[in-house]
Amino acid sequence: MMKKLFSGAVLTATAATLLVLPTAPAQAASPVCDKAIAMINAAVDMSGGTFDTETQQKLSDRLSGLAVVAVGPERDAITAYANALVDENVTDMDGVTAELNRVCA
Repeated sequence: MMKKLFSGAVLTATAATLLVLPTAPAQAASPVCDKAIAMINAAVDMSGGTFDTETQQKLSDRLSGLAVVAVGPERDAITAYANALVDENVTDMDGVTAELNRVCA
C-alpha cells in the first residue's frame, strides 16, 4: 500500500491514504520529538511526496528505534505513528498524525 504525502504548515486531517506533514520548522517538545519530526520531514522530502512500501517500512523501523529512548506520551505517539505506517489496515493517518502533532509540537 502506498501512502501519499502532501506538505503543510501543521499536521491536519486528510482523506483516505493522504497524510499531511509539516514543512515549516517545528518546535518540538523534546529532542526525541525533534528527531522524529526531522526524520518524517526528511522522508517526505526524499520521497517526493509518495511513500512506497519500502519507504514506509524504513521510516517505521527508524521511528520505532527512536521511540525506545522516548518516554511517556512521546513514546506512545511515536510508536503509534511508526506502527500505522506499516499497518495495511490503516488507510487514514489522521488520528496518529494529530496525536503526534499534539504531543510533539
